[in-house]
This record gives sequence, C-alpha cells and structure tokens, in this order.
Amino acid sequence: MTLLKTFHDLGLPQPLVSSLEAAGFSTPTKIQVEAIPSLLKGRDMLGIAQTGSGKTAAFGLPILAALMALPGRPRPMSARALILAPTRELAVQIDEAIRSFAGSAKRISTVLVLGGVSRHSQIQKIAKGVDVMIATPGRLQDLVDDGKVWLSETRFLVLDEADRMLDMGFIGPVKALAKAIGHKRQTMLFSATMAPNIADLAKDLLNDPLRVEAAPQGSTVVKIDQRVILAGAKAKRGVLNELLADEALEKVIIFARTKHGADRVTKNLGIDGHEAAAIHGNKTQNARQAALKGFASGAKRILVATDIAARGIDVPGITHVINYELPDDAENYVHRIGRTGRNGASGIAITLCDGTERSKLRDIERLIRRTLPVSGDLNLANTTGVKAAPAGADRGPRPGPRTPRNPKTQAPRRAERQMGAFAGHADEPARSQPHHQPSDAPRGKPAHAGKPAGGKDKPGKQRWTRSQKNAAKARREGGRRERVA
Repeated sequence: MTLLKTFHDLGLPQPLVSSLEAAGFSTPTKIQVEAIPSLLKGRDMLGIAQTGSGKTAAFGLPILAALMALPGRPRPMSARALILAPTRELAVQIDEAIRSFAGSAKRISTVLVLGGVSRHSQIQKIAKGVDVMIATPGRLQDLVDDGKVWLSETRFLVLDEADRMLDMGFIGPVKALAKAIGHKRQTMLFSATMAPNIADLAKDLLNDPLRVEAAPQGSTVVKIDQRVILAGAKAKRGVLNELLADEALEKVIIFARTKHGADRVTKNLGIDGHEAAAIHGNKTQNARQAALKGFASGAKRILVATDIAARGIDVPGITHVINYELPDDAENYVHRIGRTGRNGASGIAITLCDGTERSKLRDIERLIRRTLPVSGDLNLANTTGVKAAPAGADRGPRPGPRTPRNPKTQAPRRAERQMGAFAGHADEPARSQPHHQPSDAPRGKPAHAGKPAGGKDKPGKQRWTRSQKNAAKARREGGRRERVA
C-alpha cells in the first residue's frame, strides 16, 4: 500500500488534524496508515508494529475522533475509553501523547490511574466522569472492586504492549476488566512482539479482528545502528567510561538487568564523574517521574533503568542506548533499543556482553534475524589502561595447612605467660603439662591453666589436664590405702 501524505487523507476530522500539525505531526507512519481507517469504521484490531513506530497515535487518534463526535459529557464515575498499559511509565507517556493529539479539543478529559501514588486525587477525577482513562491493571482493578469506577459506560478498550502485560501476570485483571465493560465495545491489542499466548487472549477479547502487521515480529528499527562489545564482567565499567567520554553520546539510556544492578551502575557512574539518574521498581512513582523529567529536560545526560522502562520511555532526542547487561527475555532487547531511533530518527544501540551472556546474545540475534557486529576481547581484564594485577598478587603467599590444636594436651603460650609457667621461656612453643604436682601447689589442684582465661570457663578459672586428674586420683587412692592399713 502506498503511504498517504497527510492525516486528513486517513479520514480524521479537521480539528484533530490541525492539532496534530500544531504538535509537529505531519506524515503518518506505516502502522498509522494501516490501522486508522479501519479503526474509524469500528473494527477490532490486533496490531503488530516495531517499537517507536507510532502505535500510540494509531489507536489514540481514532478514539479521539469518535469521542469528539459524541454528544454531552461522560457520566460520573465512568470513562468512555480505557487504555491499559503494563507499566506506570508507559501509562504516563500515553497520557501525554493523548493530550498532545487532542490539542485544542479542550473538552477531552483524561485521568491516570496508577499504583504507587495516592488514590484520592484519582478517585476525585473519576467521580466527575472522564473521556479517556489510562491505567495499569492492578490499581484499576482495586478501584473497580471498591465501587469507585463503573466500566459499564466504556466503549473503547485498548491493551498496549499486551504481551508484556501477560508476562507480568496481569491476565486475570485484564479479563476481569474486559468482562466488566461488556461486549458493546471496540477492542484493540497492540504490541511490538506477539507471543503465542496473545492469540488465545485475542480470541477471548476481540470480535472478528483485523490483523495489522506493520513489521515482522521482533524486528527493530532499521535506522538504529546496533553493535556488540565483548568485555568481562569486571571490565564493563571501564568500557562504559570510555564510551561516555565521547561527547557524541548526548542523551543516553543505560539498561541493567536488575534493580540492584541499576543502583550499582548509577553509583559507579557517580564515582567516575558521570551524573546519572536511576529508575526502577523500587523507586517511588514521584522519584521515577522526577528522574524522567530531569532526563527529558537535559538536566541529566544519563538515565539508568531496568526493563520496567524499556516500554515506557518516549523521550525525544535519545542518541544512544547502552545495554550494560543483556535482558533475560530477548524480546526486551527490541523494546530497549527502541527508545532511540524513534519517529524516523536514527540512533545507536551498544551492548556490552561478557562470557556468561553469549547464549542471550544468540537468542537476540535469532529473534531479530540479524548477526550483530562484534568487537572487544573477553580475555582483557581491564580496558581503562590500568594494568590488571595477576590473580592472587594482592593476597600474599598462601598459608600452609593449619594443624588443629588439642586443648587437652597443649597449652597456649599466652596462658603460660599469664600464669608464669616456664619462666624465662616465653618464646618456647607450648609443651605438655608435667605428670607430677609441684610441692608448693595446693593438693589436688593444677599448677597452671591448660586453657586461656575465658571460653566456657569463668575468667581466670583453671582447668586440669587428663594427666593431672589421673595423678590426683592416684594420690587420693594411695592415701585411702594408707589410712586403711
């Protein structure tokens, strides 16, 4: 199909087209050309498009066009359209995009329903009724269960990044919310990748859907230059510093696999002189939004994130994506690097891969059906110019095997010095206790300790050796024999 030149050619109303032109949108993308005309006719849709290709406008513009044509205002505690997203960041991005598309259409109202923030303001906005509700499934399900939201008036349902939603365990809430809406709705499922279980969900939620595939599953934007640098786990920090020394990396997202890893990378960047903000699931929603705003405004050059942000960041001008650690799921690689090269722009994606991640790299190459160019050397322990010390060099010579000490036959030198035994021979090794009792020692008591003060015994208490016990026993028996005689 030949791409149409303007949004007006797609059948959108003129007020909406004017708003798009004012926002800087002039030429529709392929997925928008494929989806918008059919959605304007009320068809259900199963859409597959690479990340950054304009899916939000593909489903958002037809919904706005339909809402502008509806008379009156939405009923209290209801929403005319519901857009579900797997993460808070993606929900915020969709809300900003919808309001940008609506532009001068001031009567279009939106509300964000997210976890991690106060419910009170959300409930207050919903109480008046809204046109578009953008929500994460968990928080919305809570409000529905509490009777704060009625979905019976909802006529448009969108599941964005549906495969991610299923991966995060939202299948139950999604089905429950769809059931609460009812069958009189138009439903759209969009994703950059389409897992096999999406087909089962589509059968349950969609009615005779039109399948639109703007790009093969798992494909990446052609304008993203992808490359791999091999580096050992301990050498990655040095490689990252060398990359960031290049001023061409103007706005960079660094992806780590775990929340702890993201914090560690952020801390190391600060130590190495690079100011960065971190965003992951352990951060509060306000902290996450502050980090995103600082990154989007240019106050922070570097943003460190986990996969929670792989589908939720749509910041213009991201020049580079660096995978400090490869994702466990190859599909997340597609979403990660899709943060750059958006809306027709070009970008660079660099992946640091250590020896334990080679299998993950192969999974990624199979998914995107490309062999990525590789450089670097896994055998180099340090790439920052500092010569790595040989293994064990900073540990000194290894001690020999330790000989266990028998406390019953050997007395520590410290105890001997403290008790005054073997006077003048404090430097001699400990020796066995004598089998006889000195003449000036009390009868039946040892002359010196067989164990240092402390331990299980009370401080300063003496302990007999076996030989002393036997000698004392022999003297007692000899005394009894003498008295009997």
